[in-house]
Amino acid sequence: MILTKARIPVTKLRYVSYLLASSIALEVAGYPKPGNVHRLRDFSDTVFEDFLVAAIVAEHQVFRAVVRGCKLARGFSAGVVVGDLIETTVVESKMVSGGGNTCLGSALLLYPLALASGYATCMNGGLEAAAVVRYAKDLLYKHSTALDSVHFYNAIRAASPSYIKRSDVTGSIPNIWDNEYREKLLSGNHRLWDILVHSAKSDIVCAEIVEGYTRSLRNSVFLENRLRTHGSWNQAVVETYLYQLAHDADTLIARKHGFDEAVHVSQKALEVLKRCISSYDKCLEVVKGFDDELAEKGINPGSTADIVVASIALHAIQKKNSVLRR
Repeated sequence: MILTKARIPVTKLRYVSYLLASSIALEVAGYPKPGNVHRLRDFSDTVFEDFLVAAIVAEHQVFRAVVRGCKLARGFSAGVVVGDLIETTVVESKMVSGGGNTCLGSALLLYPLALASGYATCMNGGLEAAAVVRYAKDLLYKHSTALDSVHFYNAIRAASPSYIKRSDVTGSIPNIWDNEYREKLLSGNHRLWDILVHSAKSDIVCAEIVEGYTRSLRNSVFLENRLRTHGSWNQAVVETYLYQLAHDADTLIARKHGFDEAVHVSQKALEVLKRCISSYDKCLEVVKGFDDELAEKGINPGSTADIVVASIALHAIQKKNSVLRR
């Protein structure tokens, strides 16, 4: 069977890819997000503009994922579903900007959502956040392959995050830095889903996919409610970031600084969030102070930022247009 262009709603799928890819830029633009890069806070290896480049690079890859999802809905199979797209986004965004890793976690979360969005669009013509997260988990479980894992490992090696070490004990799953990782992944048929399930024990981003994007969906509802309350996009993003950080200990913080520190940061985020919901004008200086405190300690809630990207993406899917406005 040959899939003809007429059977793929290209214009509709392209628009969906815009909705999803914009989430990377919209997350980084939130100011001030304590401990992370934002418009007035750069890191030594990544700056604000690096994330804007990543969003631009990601859009084409997101579109490819959306189209693949549509093809799966049409009954086609794929040897790779998202792994190569994650790798390409990480590698090409670094190449274009010259900076460090900006999008490994967010790409890992975003591409299953893109796959699912294409699937939903071509399966029933609708696009609802609750259905998309359900499809994202199911499609990755059913269709991800060991080749997806190889590409994902390539992406991690290209990003070279400091918290993943050669000394890490990984059990039956090959270590990222094993010279024979490709052969071991393929011979053991370690699908991307299997890698995520294994990693979910210590990584909240992987857990988010395995658990069906429960946090991101919850956060998208909170984001919408805050927009209904005051109508300020930036304020709502900052509040959503604090909301996620308050509800779940950031595993990147835990890896680098210990679980107790991650819990302490979450508790502080809850205190700041309560101030913001009470009066944003009065809390702005508190948020800035929290940002300065985390920066001085070198604490980066990077996993929280990744989940907020997915949360914004789900908000955009549900809203479908005029994403930034009521």
